[in-house]
Amino acid sequence: MHSKRRKIIIGIVLIIEAIALFITTSWIFRGRVLNDVKVDKTRTATIFIPGYGGNAVSTDDFINQFNDHGIAKRALRIHISSKGKVTTMKKYVKKISADNPLVQLIFEDNTHPIKEAKQMKNVMTYLYKTYHIKSVNFLGHSSGGQIAYEYMVRNPNQKNAPKINKFVSIANDYPAGDKRAKNLPRNLKIFNIAGEIYNVGTDGEEAVDIVKPMGKLVKPYVKSYQFYLYRGDPISAEHSMLHENPTLDKTIAEFLFRN
Repeated sequence: MHSKRRKIIIGIVLIIEAIALFITTSWIFRGRVLNDVKVDKTRTATIFIPGYGGNAVSTDDFINQFNDHGIAKRALRIHISSKGKVTTMKKYVKKISADNPLVQLIFEDNTHPIKEAKQMKNVMTYLYKTYHIKSVNFLGHSSGGQIAYEYMVRNPNQKNAPKINKFVSIANDYPAGDKRAKNLPRNLKIFNIAGEIYNVGTDGEEAVDIVKPMGKLVKPYVKSYQFYLYRGDPISAEHSMLHENPTLDKTIAEFLFRN
């Protein structure tokens, strides 16, 4: 009996060690991919918008990778209360500089994308007035993309707000034939990403055929549009793993931080 229990314990320990080794190896590889990425440094801030139920963990990896490799600089963590009040949770820099500042959003009510999109108006005014941020990029994973899109089409003429240069949408779908797409910024550059596990046509949550049509919706109204399909195993291509993916780290960095 003791021998059997010992074997079970040893088996569990070996599994844990194997998982730890895999995570460590993946993290090292993820970092190496970014070692030789060349970028331009500007004062344009990139705003990270988490998806449904998302929190700091949802976007920390992206931000840490870009920050640790000198590609961009972690600058602000911004909190949005359920009533839409915007405050700075943490300021990582003395001032916003021309080093590709990164801004992380944390919504208290994080399960209502339309409500969060409406609150984005307060976020943009806050960044403009408090930190004198005049231009931004958006990066949204899953419904974080919906939040960014809804904000843009609802507020085409917002004053005292940064202009929006680029938009990275990861694994999200958009309303086909939405007439409000004409309100998107004319100079906006969009990078739309879909994941596909092997060749099954989906990342486990969003089908490629649902993500891809964004192009037809936005192309007539924006400066440029690109679609990128990442196909891989469940560890790298699954919906929630796309923001942990080293290939996407590199591809997104080159899109966001090259003029």
